[in-house]
Amino acid sequence: MGETCRAAVWVKANDIRVMDVKMPECGDDGMIIKVEAASVCGTDLHVYRNDPSVPTILGHEVCGTIVEMGVHANQAIKCFTGKLHVGDRINIYPWITCGHCVNCLTYGVGACGVCDNSFVYGLPYECLGLGGRPVISSSMETEPYIKGGFSEYMYVFPGTFVWQVPAEMPNHIASLLDPMAVAMRTVELAQRAPGVFEDSLNFNSTVLVIGDGQIGALTGACAKALGIKNLIIAGGRDERLAIAKEVSGADCVMNYHKLSLEERKEIVDSFTDGRGADVVFQCVGSPMAFRDGIELMKQVGTLVETGNIAEAAPIDFDPARDLCCKHATYVGMSINTPSAFNKAYQALFKYKEMHLERLFTHRCTLDTLLDTMNDSKNPSYMKSWVDFSGIEHV
Repeated sequence: MGETCRAAVWVKANDIRVMDVKMPECGDDGMIIKVEAASVCGTDLHVYRNDPSVPTILGHEVCGTIVEMGVHANQAIKCFTGKLHVGDRINIYPWITCGHCVNCLTYGVGACGVCDNSFVYGLPYECLGLGGRPVISSSMETEPYIKGGFSEYMYVFPGTFVWQVPAEMPNHIASLLDPMAVAMRTVELAQRAPGVFEDSLNFNSTVLVIGDGQIGALTGACAKALGIKNLIIAGGRDERLAIAKEVSGADCVMNYHKLSLEERKEIVDSFTDGRGADVVFQCVGSPMAFRDGIELMKQVGTLVETGNIAEAAPIDFDPARDLCCKHATYVGMSINTPSAFNKAYQALFKYKEMHLERLFTHRCTLDTLLDTMNDSKNPSYMKSWVDFSGIEHV
């Protein structure tokens, strides 16, 4: 390793520049990995259009090879799959929580989104809107400098949860751990104890996923794996609907730009004898998508909201009609856990069966990353990843 490495640094709105960044010393309780693949998250696509609070190396969906380890790294870094060694490929849980605040003590170390003092790889803490304070600066100007995945190397801090990647799993597939975990947790939130009156997710369920992006496709795949009766996916791009259907095994897909709400309701009702969907997983960042989910959900149904997390988006909601009379269960999804990531890690072993390769429509290098991110509004775009193999791609 040299004194510097190349990284794509978010310096201002819509401006990501490839530059040389100083390499840090490896602490006794830390590690340095050579990044093999870093996927572009929807959060990356959302935040880079604004000015960063500090110059930041984005990227938190990472697979990398350990090239240097501190003498106490195996004690300080929390690996689900055994003792770590130089040369191991790993993927990471991108949050580090303080472990000492009331919420960490209440909900467990690693529960993201509730810790008062946390750190996220590849995102300035101020972007999260959580309050509290960052325990580590995301700035590439402060040690250990390389704190995001859009870099040739990345520092791994003590307290990070990691998993060893099996030899047969491709780097970019391993980088899907984070979105798979979001989908896994989304589906978990609809589950109830056996025999509970409000149980909606079971072998007899018709599930509607609103959203044809990566999270919608993976959420559908996780639900389908539980053995549900019918899976319907609604989305706005035919190209992505085709991919979501292949990945999830959906029984039906429908384009909400081409079909009215009444027409979509007829399709859902055709699977449920007119009752509506037992469970709705709402994975689109649109307030109207949530409203549609209410209309398409049955009485005594469950709606899990995952999509509307980035910005305030008020809608009309009638507590009498939409909540009490419908006896509905509404669950918001924003907090994830290392436990859900561990289940997602196991799900990645089925990457061939689930056709996860199909999620990736774009591959780039650090030099073409910004162009690829700018292309994300293209109808053909589903998900992209940065390939560090040294081979040029378009």
